Amino acid sequence: MELPSGLVKELIGPKKPKVAEIELTLFENCDVNCSFCGHEKKATVGMTEEEMLSKIPLISDFLDTIDDDISLVNLHLVGGELLQDRLITEKQNVLTSYRKLIEAYKVLCQEKGIIPRVLLVSNMLTTKTEIIKEWLEEMNQLVFLKLIASYDLYGRPITKKYLENIEYLKNYISNINVVVTKEAINKLKVGDPVFDSLYQRFPIFMDDFLPDSSTQQMIPSDEDYFQYLQLVLKKYPKLLPFGEAITKVKNSQLNEIQFTTFNKCNILPNNVVTNYLWDRHLPESFVGTINFQDNSNMLYHFLESNQCLSCEYYQSCPLRCPVSWSWKNRERSLGCVNRRFFDSFPEELV
Repeated sequence: MELPSGLVKELIGPKKPKVAEIELTLFENCDVNCSFCGHEKKATVGMTEEEMLSKIPLISDFLDTIDDDISLVNLHLVGGELLQDRLITEKQNVLTSYRKLIEAYKVLCQEKGIIPRVLLVSNMLTTKTEIIKEWLEEMNQLVFLKLIASYDLYGRPITKKYLENIEYLKNYISNINVVVTKEAINKLKVGDPVFDSLYQRFPIFMDDFLPDSSTQQMIPSDEDYFQYLQLVLKKYPKLLPFGEAITKVKNSQLNEIQFTTFNKCNILPNNVVTNYLWDRHLPESFVGTINFQDNSNMLYHFLESNQCLSCEYYQSCPLRCPVSWSWKNRERSLGCVNRRFFDSFPEELV
């Protein structure tokens, strides 16, 4: 059964996010090889200034479609690696192109009465930190702009340069982002001193993993995910989004869903616009019908399968990314993992 996006929004009511999100993947080119990433790291599509600025009309079209109650839009600039050294040189500095793009985005938002925010995702391995810090200082005179620093628990070595950059640019870091793969969960179980240090100093958001055909072996089973949630409860209660959910379940507080299925678009390097998926994500890899422009039916399928609307934890539960949850070749267990987790809380916590 499929429902129009508007009906699914009404179904979840106040749990609908109050912000919109544009995930703008400028290009896939990258100077490192993370195990969970399926990007074509040598691709050059989208890297010219002309290609970057061609995204502006697509952003404008999306802003015209968002709900009237949305007043803040996050523009997530992602790659590839946007701050890699070979793009920041005396001959050509890509930061100039990013500025033009961000300035145009700000103008669009002002015209439409929307508050703009920009979040730039980086692996934080650049050696051009002084140039980048100066650029960040200048850009924040123009618009809210912060970095999301990625951290790979498995597959990418964390170097001295990464740690130096985190410290040097700490005032411009919004949060650390970690992808919850099977391997990342196993690494957390045995312990990671660098992760523990970052946990004490920065907000860390644990992002559900969406694989493709080449990385599907890394998607955690439901049992893996349950063990991860128990680790959050016992050792990392500040991790987002479930750390926040623990507090809200304890106090029976309303919690928005953790993902922006609604009022979100993903603009790809070749100017294809989707809701979430890439063209490398094949429809046969998912449970149910796939709609590249609107994945709200994945959320509806999740709600229906887990009987969320009648669950005692529904108000406080952040749910799970319905796209990742819908991946067909994933080991599933009987019942809802989130509910098992909340049921496992010790009495003194509930």
